[in-house]
Amino acid sequence: MADSSTPQPQPGSSPSGTAGSGGASTPGDPPDAGRRRPPYRGDRVVWCLRAALFTYGVALAVVGIADVFWGNDFDVRTHGVVLVGTAAVVAGGTLVALRPEGRLGSVRGWAPRVADAVALLSTVWVLLCVGSNFARQVVLILTAGVALFAGLVALALLVADFTPAAGPRPGETPPAATPATMSSAEATLRGALLTAGAGLLAACVTLPQFWYSVRYEPSTSPPVVMVENGITEVEVRKDRLELTAEITLENTGRTPVRMLTSLYEISGTRIRLASKPLPHDNLPFDRVFGGNYGSAARLSTYTTYTSPQQIQVGPVGEDYAWIGPGEKLRTTLQAHAPLGEFDLLRLTTDIAVARADRVETAAGGAGNYPDGRRRMYCDGTLIAESRRPLAHVGWFDRLTESDRELVTFWALSGDSGDNSPWWPAFPWTNVSIQHTGRGCEHALVPDRDGLEDDAMVGWASSVAEAAVPEEEPAAPAKPAKKR
Repeated sequence: MADSSTPQPQPGSSPSGTAGSGGASTPGDPPDAGRRRPPYRGDRVVWCLRAALFTYGVALAVVGIADVFWGNDFDVRTHGVVLVGTAAVVAGGTLVALRPEGRLGSVRGWAPRVADAVALLSTVWVLLCVGSNFARQVVLILTAGVALFAGLVALALLVADFTPAAGPRPGETPPAATPATMSSAEATLRGALLTAGAGLLAACVTLPQFWYSVRYEPSTSPPVVMVENGITEVEVRKDRLELTAEITLENTGRTPVRMLTSLYEISGTRIRLASKPLPHDNLPFDRVFGGNYGSAARLSTYTTYTSPQQIQVGPVGEDYAWIGPGEKLRTTLQAHAPLGEFDLLRLTTDIAVARADRVETAAGGAGNYPDGRRRMYCDGTLIAESRRPLAHVGWFDRLTESDRELVTFWALSGDSGDNSPWWPAFPWTNVSIQHTGRGCEHALVPDRDGLEDDAMVGWASSVAEAAVPEEEPAAPAKPAKKR
């Protein structure tokens, strides 16, 4: 039987003298026992890195939402949905890690790691997009810097995630979670998981469409056009030769195209016939294999062709003309030449086209030279140049792709002639898509940087010939009637 004078333990105290639920402490406890200590310096660094990664996730969401609502086409909007899904995973997982300890249970073990891994992969993807055609432009440099910083932060957090955490300090008891706290934590966790799950589900649904529209459809739907030209009529007049030429450009593909630049040329040549065939070893093979001359080049054992003389040259139609699937652009024109100068007439046509959605110009960017093409000398060649700034299709494209220009020109005279035995050296035309700010010499020499391939720039050419008819003999004069 216990002595009534012996004090009994009171509720809220413990025999060992430590503080109970009432928060009391004994004189022997440390001064800060039972209080929550500020985080370690390492914990503060990790918290700052998590906050930076959360900001990166929010930035991805802003860019993705902008592309979803204001993107120029379905491809860009699908791209925006993927960005929003990635941002949901990164921001949701990082938000879980930023919650106080003990409130999220085991989810704190895997959610931050998933967020860090996804963030690291997204930064690699952004850097690859920026580096695919990098130019020293301010926006690209800033985007690359932000992506590189976010990638290093995600990598550092991944290393910290797999590093064993230090235990509590001596004399410090980890806070225990109450049922009410766990209930609040579970509600917060469910909200974060629902947000991340919705983003992942949207990404999984749209990824096949994204792959089809961005990778498959462009590769199977290039611009397809057909050029037909012909000299339909050649007539001998009293003092001249009159001919009629027709040129037809038809879009036979499934996507609209833009006619970037075009050139037709009518030339004439003399024909000299030999009575005996020329020996095979003496044939002028350089007139066929000396360049990529196309269907105009030939070898004949009986016929010799003189150098072509230009009769008429001009554009087939307006530059940057839009041609829809199944539509035709037809040009009929006449030309005149002196009698007795030519035996053979030749019509050549060269047209550059591109997918219309790949060469859309920026607002107000109809051309840098409103008075027409600017004539100037470039590396010893007189050219007539036109520049059109290309539009960005979305915000992600604006941040990861350089500002570009569509440059078309005619070479008129000088050093860089298109020398051929089958057509005059000048003029000739070409097109280049290049980074904004580059000079005219960049368009004269092909750079193989892939920008023309991205826009699906292609050429269509055609050659037609017609013989000059003989002059009709003059009718004998009728004798005058005698009166």
